[in-house]
Amino acid sequence: MKIWGVSNGSKGSDVQLESIARALSQDVTFFHANLSFPWSVLAPYKFAEFGVALDERFKPPFPDMIIACGRRAVPVARHLKRRSAGKCFTVYLQNPIIHTKAFDFVWAPTHDEVKGNNVITTILGPHGLSSEILKRESSIWYDKLISSDFQGKCVGVLIGGPNKYYNFDISEVQELAVNLLSLAQQGHRLLISLSSRSLQDYADIIRQTLAGHDYYLWHGKGDNPYKAILGLADQLIVTGDSVNMVGEACFAGVPVQVYFLRGHSRRFNRFYKQLLAQDYIKPFEGNLKSWPCESRNATPEIILKILDAYHLHQNK
Repeated sequence: MKIWGVSNGSKGSDVQLESIARALSQDVTFFHANLSFPWSVLAPYKFAEFGVALDERFKPPFPDMIIACGRRAVPVARHLKRRSAGKCFTVYLQNPIIHTKAFDFVWAPTHDEVKGNNVITTILGPHGLSSEILKRESSIWYDKLISSDFQGKCVGVLIGGPNKYYNFDISEVQELAVNLLSLAQQGHRLLISLSSRSLQDYADIIRQTLAGHDYYLWHGKGDNPYKAILGLADQLIVTGDSVNMVGEACFAGVPVQVYFLRGHSRRFNRFYKQLLAQDYIKPFEGNLKSWPCESRNATPEIILKILDAYHLHQNK
C-alpha cells in the first residue's frame, strides 16, 4: 500500500507519524505540511485547504492512505480525501480539533477525550521502539555507558526542556541535579540524556553538581545514546514536560519515575493521573522507588485498528 505521511513538523508529531506509517508499509513518503500564511493560521479548518491546493507536492496520483499528524496537517488530509473522491483512506493521529467525521480513522490519546464512531484512544501514544532496537543499541553503547566492573544500579535520566505549559527554569534543574547527586552518592550510575529542548544551562548545572561522581551526560553532540539508555537502565527518571518521552520510557519495562514540574496543563494532568492510577509511573521526589513493572506499548493495537478500518473501507 502506498502511504503519504504528513506532519506539522514538530519532533513529537514526526515520531508518532513515522512509527505508524513504517509499520504499515515500506512504500511511504513523508512531508511537512509547510502551509504559508494565512493558511497556517486557518488550519485545521476547511478554508486552509486553499493553501494545500497551491502545493505542487499534493497532486495525483494519490496514495492509498494518508496519515496526518498535527494541526497544520489536517487540511492536507481533508484535501486529499476530497480530491480522491474518498478513495484515499485518511488517518489522523492526535486530537484533530474539528469533527472526527472529516477522516476515516482517528487515533487520539485518552487524555484528549476525543469522541467519535471512528475513533480509538489509548493511554500511551505510538512510537517506533522495539525490544530488538533497545537490545541492539544497548550492545553498541554498553562499554561506553557502563564499566565492566560496575555492580550498582544504572539509572537513566531523560531531561526535556521548556514548553508552553512548563517554564522548567534553572531552579528546577538545580533541584533535580541535587536529587541526582544524592543517587550518585548512593553508588548508582547515572545515564543522563538531554533533549533538543534542553537549555545549555542544564548541562552546566548538572556537570557542576555531579563533579567527581559516576555519571554519563549526553547533551546534543555526537550520536545519541537515548535508546541505549532505555535498554540499559534498571530504573528511569523522566522530566514531566513531554508526553512522548514518558510514554517511551514506559516501554522499557522498568520502574519509571516522573520529575513533575511547576506549571499547569489540564491535558498533561489527565495523562499523569491515568498513569499514576495504573502504576505505570510514580513521582520522583529524590529517592528511587521499585514496584512490579511490565513493558507498555500501544503501537501494535493502533496499527491493527487502522488495518481493520482500512480493509473495511476497501471492501465497501
